[in-house]
Amino acid sequence: MRTKVIDFPNLKTLCIFPDVPSDLEQALSELHLEGGYPVIVLIGGAIDARQAVATERAIQAIAKLAEELNILVICGGTDMGVMAEIGQVRSQNHYTFPLVGITLEDLVAWPGGPQSTKFLWWGSERWQLEPHYPYFILVPGAHFGDESPWIVDAATVFSKGYRSVTILINGGEISRKDIQLSLEHGRKVVALSRTGRLADEISRDFDHNGLITVVSASSEERINKVVRSILALDQSRESV
Repeated sequence: MRTKVIDFPNLKTLCIFPDVPSDLEQALSELHLEGGYPVIVLIGGAIDARQAVATERAIQAIAKLAEELNILVICGGTDMGVMAEIGQVRSQNHYTFPLVGITLEDLVAWPGGPQSTKFLWWGSERWQLEPHYPYFILVPGAHFGDESPWIVDAATVFSKGYRSVTILINGGEISRKDIQLSLEHGRKVVALSRTGRLADEISRDFDHNGLITVVSASSEERINKVVRSILALDQSRESV
């Protein structure tokens, strides 16, 4: 497992390159995040202009809650959509909650790193990493979606002694995979309606199973209440 510091224009970001999932315990130590945190796994993709206002308000609400309660947030970490927005909101508000980007080493670019050195399945350009994340875990894989099992495992490792929750904003097929893996691991999912695509699809037709909750993205109070309840932050510590 390798470790390096990425020099973004306004931030030095610690980056871990694990080889196998069992490296995640050591990655936690290398990132100086030992001790366990309540964890939000934030999933979703490009922000639809028609739902942009509600989506951005929801992300602001999530970031504010993470800051108030020292919640560790895991997201994809590339410079697009929901992943970019959470990094920018954290930076603009001078928040300090732990934000960890987990994505595929071979498909992304960063200052001083690879740019377009190999042919990629969608073309020749890599996705840039979002420059406001304080931590990255770049994992093996050839296609976006290969990082999904790593994200699920990282949430379990990082939330040791606490609970965790997956929050869906819009999303497509990769988010569908993320949700399935979350449910298989017993991790509850909150789908924020009025953000488009998969989240709205779920809000119209879904099977609760006690694990999926639909909340309007425009209701900051409801988002706050539901996430607090799932994470049981005012109750005894319990890992999921």
